[in-house]
Amino acid sequence: MMRSLWSAVSGLNTHQLEMDVIGNNISNVNTTAYKSQATGFQDVLYQTIKSGSGAGQNTGAISATQVGLGSKVSSVYTNISAQGSMQTTGNALDLMITGPSFFIVTPDNATRNYSRDGSFAIDANGDLVTQGNGYYVMGVMGEGGVTNGATVTKLNVINRVSVPGKNPTDPARMIDYMAGSPTTQAYFKGNIDSDDPSLKEGKSLAFEIYGNDGKPYTLKFTIDTAKDDDPSTFNLNLDSVIDEDGKKVTVDQFEPIKLEYDKHNGRLTSGDNVQINVSGEGANIGSFNLDLSNTTNFASSMSGHNSTIYAYKGDTQGLNKGYPEGELTQISFGTDGSIYGRYSNGQTIKKGQIAVAEFNNAMGLEKVGDNLYAASLNSGAAQVMDVTTDGGYINSGVLEASNVDLAKEFTDMITTQRGFQANSRVITTSDELLQVLKGLKR
Repeated sequence: MMRSLWSAVSGLNTHQLEMDVIGNNISNVNTTAYKSQATGFQDVLYQTIKSGSGAGQNTGAISATQVGLGSKVSSVYTNISAQGSMQTTGNALDLMITGPSFFIVTPDNATRNYSRDGSFAIDANGDLVTQGNGYYVMGVMGEGGVTNGATVTKLNVINRVSVPGKNPTDPARMIDYMAGSPTTQAYFKGNIDSDDPSLKEGKSLAFEIYGNDGKPYTLKFTIDTAKDDDPSTFNLNLDSVIDEDGKKVTVDQFEPIKLEYDKHNGRLTSGDNVQINVSGEGANIGSFNLDLSNTTNFASSMSGHNSTIYAYKGDTQGLNKGYPEGELTQISFGTDGSIYGRYSNGQTIKKGQIAVAEFNNAMGLEKVGDNLYAASLNSGAAQVMDVTTDGGYINSGVLEASNVDLAKEFTDMITTQRGFQANSRVITTSDELLQVLKGLKR
């Protein structure tokens, strides 16, 4: 039997497999984060017709006479390092890695797979999962970050709890709820004019704070002249406490705070920092520090003798104001994969961070379908890290496109077709030669 027949058959097989690879690439031209593949060929064994020999005294060297027996596929390799282009989606849960890393996903919190496809969603339990198959996205929960080799777990980005309705007849709601934080600091600022006529009846000052229960309360104070008729001495009284519904709440007896100012420079000499404790059956406010050091006692140069003192929650740097309870309104992502939750009370907290994996030989990863890869002996073990460790970053609202180059695929398709045709021609020509050989006996 002619060797050319078998060589041509092997050529048909290799070109058919290459066409399969090209067809798969083209079919995935719009697959998110798809990495194109290419086929490598090798020649196969050679039959030695005549062995070679070295040069002698009277003869030259002779090369071996060998006939090849066709071709074979050496490899189908993945172009894993070529970055796909950026596709804008506008969905904050769509993420794209720029760099060599892979998202870590799992179907059961034990088996690990890896993906470049960042089209994610949040399931009914508040976990971050892949859109296509519901695999959990892995990372580190809480304020801490991902470190090299960190132990990762699924990311629960919405911690839903049951919150009772405001009224007894309102049903409970399942929401991501953030408890409020109490106000721990407040301060008064401005001037108290001893000739201000409103001081005789008590000048009103009011400001809102947040109690230990995270609810807002309005504290109404009055400043009036002390009974000792000293124009530089005043009393600060808590008149009433109003809750968020505008109702007056019952609090324990409040002892007036005595404010004494220097007669010469108008600076406060007594009562500059006091601890205010508001408690009682109707309020869960607790205590906070009241700073009065920014108040003065000067006669006003303006007609009418008006005091300019005002009350503020927080300290003079704007800190320790407290905040009310809130509901989650938005999830966002940082370029390092950090996950942030923004609440209706204006607070933003870090909920966790997405971890990524890198490999010594990413081309050795095995494709397992569903835009997933599995580690292999050739890829090496996954190295868990922060995406920024090797200079990478994560963008939100975009996805990585397929890295298939259609121009290249069509060019490869043409050369593959020509190769297949040429090998088929070898078969038909070899068959014609066999027919001639067969006709010699007639």
